[in-house]
Amino acid sequence: MITRPFSAKNIKAPLDIVQGANDPRVKKAESDQIVVALRDLGRPVEYMVAPDEEHGFAGKENKLAMYAAMEQFFAKYLKGREQKDIRPAIRKKLEAITVDINSVTMPKR
Repeated sequence: MITRPFSAKNIKAPLDIVQGANDPRVKKAESDQIVVALRDLGRPVEYMVAPDEEHGFAGKENKLAMYAAMEQFFAKYLKGREQKDIRPAIRKKLEAITVDINSVTMPKR
């Protein structure tokens, strides 16, 4: 049964969620739930979903896009460095797998 994650209110730090759509261990619906809960609480959350991945990113372009997103996340929230020039193919992949958190809805039961 899918329920609203009650622990979301305890998450204070920004959260970057990376999900493989075909993950047999962590279902996408679970990631969607926490994204919605954090968003609705006004907490900073970023979300990526790769449609062609499982648990852990194996594809080279997906991995590189994930690393670029992590670097951007750390630069934004920890004031770290960020490499601005990303290969066009990786930038395109990053744009394709980055999810607008406002488009995420609670999964149906």
